[in-house]
Amino acid sequence: MSDRSVLRVLLDHLTGWPMTTISYRMHQNILDFTHPLICWLIEDSADGQARRAALAEWHHAERPVLDVLNGTASYYRIDGPRQLVDDEVFALGSLIQSPGVTAHLDPIETLQLELRMRGAIEAEILRWIAEHKLQECPPVEATVNRETEDPKALARITAWSRSAYEIGEQSHAG
Repeated sequence: MSDRSVLRVLLDHLTGWPMTTISYRMHQNILDFTHPLICWLIEDSADGQARRAALAEWHHAERPVLDVLNGTASYYRIDGPRQLVDDEVFALGSLIQSPGVTAHLDPIETLQLELRMRGAIEAEILRWIAEHKLQECPPVEATVNRETEDPKALARITAWSRSAYEIGEQSHAG
């Protein structure tokens, strides 16, 4: 057995799963777009895991999933591909799941509900902007410097979690 084979067997044994090499062929214009995505999906990190989780719905749908909108107990999945008819863009259908309800909507119902939901989302975003006076803040870059911003985000989560825990402890003590 070669040194590489021994290393491979050892790595498989230690990780509990074998490393697999897959080759694929595609047109260059598709490769240019998809190869970075594939590399991000197979990344063995929290980022890779989050990206794979974001695509989990693809395993449960027959059609391509265009969007998933979740409530606290309800779920709305929009299925494609989109179809342009006259001046309107239709999804091929959608799925609603809510406690006690599973329903498939046709393209017209899907468009109607999607427009209502997008309107509600827009209204909430605008309400948040107004409540937090974000329109008074200077514009910022849309990109995030992960090296500096991720530690800040984790520190903020930890501080919030501790304060929420302490408030819970105080309310139970009285």
